[in-house]
Amino acid sequence: MPQDIANPHDKLIKQILGEPENAASFLAANLPAELVSHLDLKTLTVVQASFIDAQFTQSEADLLFSVTIANRPGYVYLLIEHQSSPDVWMKLRLLSYMVRVWKRFQREKPASQRLPAIIPLVVFHGAKGWQGPVTFDALVDIPHQCFLPYTPTFQCKLFDLSAHGMEELAGNAMVRVISDLFRAQGLPETEGLEKLRSAFTTLNELAQAPGFAQYLEIVFRYVLQISDMPQEQLGQMVNQTIKHDVEDVIMTTYEKLRQEGELIGLQKGRMEGRMEGRVEGRMEGRMEGAGRVLLRLLAKRFPEGTDHLLPLLQELTPEQQDELSEKILDATSLEEIHAWLKSIRGN
Repeated sequence: MPQDIANPHDKLIKQILGEPENAASFLAANLPAELVSHLDLKTLTVVQASFIDAQFTQSEADLLFSVTIANRPGYVYLLIEHQSSPDVWMKLRLLSYMVRVWKRFQREKPASQRLPAIIPLVVFHGAKGWQGPVTFDALVDIPHQCFLPYTPTFQCKLFDLSAHGMEELAGNAMVRVISDLFRAQGLPETEGLEKLRSAFTTLNELAQAPGFAQYLEIVFRYVLQISDMPQEQLGQMVNQTIKHDVEDVIMTTYEKLRQEGELIGLQKGRMEGRMEGRVEGRMEGRMEGAGRVLLRLLAKRFPEGTDHLLPLLQELTPEQQDELSEKILDATSLEEIHAWLKSIRGN
């Protein structure tokens, strides 16, 4: 099962855990019971904001939830990492994103005298199992124990869903489907196929649910995009596994992917298509992709119209993109951002 660090992983997590019912099941089944006892999961709500730095958009994504914690406002922050190898500095980036959440809270609740609790979670999915630290103080070169009181320390709940990890997510059907789909990649072919078959078998639990066809399409689309399995073999697996007439869903998904250009190079010409259509323009694509991420962040912060800024955003260096992501959170007007972009262009 080949691994390709690309958007399908982000989309799968966000489409499934972006639904509060699935996210609540994920949290209830995978966090310590004592912690869950303080969460009012009925209040769990997706916050439509991302705190990812522009230069990391190729290797991570995130979801931020608000939730009532012991009758107080609180948050759950989920970082989705799918880098080819663990990044030792992940905890530093995670801390910076948490600080941004707190700064956002300060702006929205200026009268509050205390910051809300944030539960940081990381779903790791890479070619190798997670090998980095899970506590922040492990990143600091502490010369003596007497320095510990002056060193930030926190830990995150990390879910290693790589083939080398031992993590199996518990929860409702869709949470367990995520676990099987992620674990399938990197396993020997026979084991990987069994994990994919397990994911489709689990979908049978939702056969009578109103959203069954949508969930099947999400899973089917994801497998098509990350697996070299021929279309016919995958279609046969689905038809044999799902206890439901799914032919229409399969054909509709194929047609949607063709219209979107996603099937080009995914099967017989998969490697050639990716080398020719993706790697050839990788640097340009990354710059353009980062520009569009920044544009979405601007649109959420200043909804009065930002499309005209895209050409300027696509010219920024990675360092300037990082600087702008901070400015977007702190700026008081779109004109302030526009002026900064023009000044950068003039230098």
